[in-house]
Amino acid sequence: MARSTARDEWRASGIRLLKKMLERPNLSLSAAIANKAIKQYGQVAKPLQLKTVVNLARGCNVILLAGTRFGKSRISELYHNLTPKESKAVVVVLNPLDALGDNQVLEKKQAGFTAINLKFNPMEARKITRGEYNFVYVSPEIFLNSQLFTQLYFLPKFQNRPSLVVVDEAHLIYQWGRVKSKRGRANKRKTSAHQRLEDCGVFRPSYRNLGQRLLACNSAPILLMGELTCPEIRIVRVAMKGSLQSCADLSNLYAPASEVPNDQVPPMLIYSGTQRKTGKVLEVLAAARGMPDDASNTRSKLARQYHSCTGENDKTICVEDFGNERFPVVSCTMALGMGQNWKRVQSVITMGRADPSAICQMIGRCGRNGKPGLAIIFVEKNQFGGKNNLPAFEEGDSQDNDDRMDALALTPVCLRIALAIDNQ
Repeated sequence: MARSTARDEWRASGIRLLKKMLERPNLSLSAAIANKAIKQYGQVAKPLQLKTVVNLARGCNVILLAGTRFGKSRISELYHNLTPKESKAVVVVLNPLDALGDNQVLEKKQAGFTAINLKFNPMEARKITRGEYNFVYVSPEIFLNSQLFTQLYFLPKFQNRPSLVVVDEAHLIYQWGRVKSKRGRANKRKTSAHQRLEDCGVFRPSYRNLGQRLLACNSAPILLMGELTCPEIRIVRVAMKGSLQSCADLSNLYAPASEVPNDQVPPMLIYSGTQRKTGKVLEVLAAARGMPDDASNTRSKLARQYHSCTGENDKTICVEDFGNERFPVVSCTMALGMGQNWKRVQSVITMGRADPSAICQMIGRCGRNGKPGLAIIFVEKNQFGGKNNLPAFEEGDSQDNDDRMDALALTPVCLRIALAIDNQ
């Protein structure tokens, strides 16, 4: 966790925290927050949760990186409890996906708070101005581009409401913003790390413009939350024998349906770099299972596809049916996964070289049930325009994401260390 220098007297106007809390030294404040957590949740707060809340209370902007199931959403609740009820303080939360906001609104209501996932209109604007909601979830597009929200945001009456601004999935600010700005070698190399994942980031370019607006929040502290992959994942890198376009290597992982029925196939997500390849994956799986016609069955009991151009109704059915264990495999792009917390996913497969940060994000979607997950990274032996052998990497040379992408496919090291995902 990284934080700025503490500022004890940090609010000239707007929401002030309870004076009796702010007057406590850090250790005493942490103990008081811990006692509140036990009373409210019946659970002991984690040390990093307490440290984060204390730093926010001191007016620090905080970057929090924590693993799945850590309890990041509880931090804003513990912080909100430090504000006087009569102040009607508002916590503004930026979410990259509506589904994520819907889930968190439900969680907040169950915890006894008022919350809304903002579909912005004048009536809701008036309610927010009056402080009727403790938590307001909003997309980056509304936060930046909605004229109505902009008018509300800069009203003096509203500027005195926010006690905290939270950016969820904050690790995507860099990733998605960089896709939009096309910095680095992305405009020079067709095999660039930032161009190999078709649905990665292009649908949230607004993230790169958040900085200036975040600073205009009347000195309310900012909490940036990013997620680390679960540590209970075994990572296996496999050099492809066939071509990436054919996806033929996948056929070695699946026995015929006559030997292993669909309900015994381990639940998994197979990530491809393009929408077209998600269909190719379905063809390979169907052939390996001895059911070639199944590749075109949109209600298959084995595998279905999901990408940004999948119809909205089909997306909903795919997500619901997979969650309800009606089929075991999803062939997808990075359009799938954000806002989902499936505990049934035992394995994740990634097809081809890709940005290591994106690979971390993809493989982190397995092993969420407390049992070890399996990640299989299929990589091409050779990539046109890339670095395909160790001598191509010269000691002392600066590296960008393209170099790191190629190095991940070649370097004979422990992948858990290379990806730096073991956060225990």
